[in-house]
Amino acid sequence: MRKAIVHILIGAAVIVMVFMGLWQLDRLDTKQKLNQEVQERTATAPLPIEEVVAVNDLWEIGGSLEFRRVTATGKYRDQDNVLIRNRSLNGAPGYWLLTPLLIEEDLAVIVNRGWIPLSAEDFSPESVGGVRISGLIRETTEASGLQKSDRADGVLESFGRVDLKRYQEQLSYKIYPVFIQLESQEPENQDQGIPLKLEIPNFDDGPHLNYAVQWFCFAAVFAIGYPVVLWRNNKKAGGKNKHSEIPIDYL
Repeated sequence: MRKAIVHILIGAAVIVMVFMGLWQLDRLDTKQKLNQEVQERTATAPLPIEEVVAVNDLWEIGGSLEFRRVTATGKYRDQDNVLIRNRSLNGAPGYWLLTPLLIEEDLAVIVNRGWIPLSAEDFSPESVGGVRISGLIRETTEASGLQKSDRADGVLESFGRVDLKRYQEQLSYKIYPVFIQLESQEPENQDQGIPLKLEIPNFDDGPHLNYAVQWFCFAAVFAIGYPVVLWRNNKKAGGKNKHSEIPIDYL
């Protein structure tokens, strides 16, 4: 009975390991398809944001448009700046600086102008009047799971994440349901080297293939190694039995 339970547990372990390997391969396939889709989006020529997104689109629209290149022309509303906390760059702590870009009198798009260090918390870029920007569409994010949400009331000067829905609540004009990660601006700000523009994320395949190989190797070790161990143990046991069957008188 004890041996049967061990056999069942080993068999179940092999099945689970194979399943985990297949799951990692499935995640790899999903990741590769997503990377291909994102690369195709970034390769397209930039279009004015109003030709890509409607101001009345759902907040979730950003997921299907993320990393699409767009342009926008308007004037920054620096008095409505917001900082995104806990953002690091090359290991240094800091913030992202978000500013509404007024495209029309009652319509704006939020622009992530880049990273600033903790010491520049009160920094505000020099006003340059009207600008034309180009950048990547990024989607809004909300607190999930055990994450702490930002305070629901009042005017906040900093957020824990780029929550456009919460940002909209403290503005007197409409904003697009996506924001732009700034890549270029004309004319440029003549400041002290900040904000530092963010780089495009690295779209690699991740560790999924390595994880899949590891799971399959573990499964192979159990599937091959365990029968070998049983065979060797049975062989040893058989040898002992033969030895014990020799008559004492013969010795």
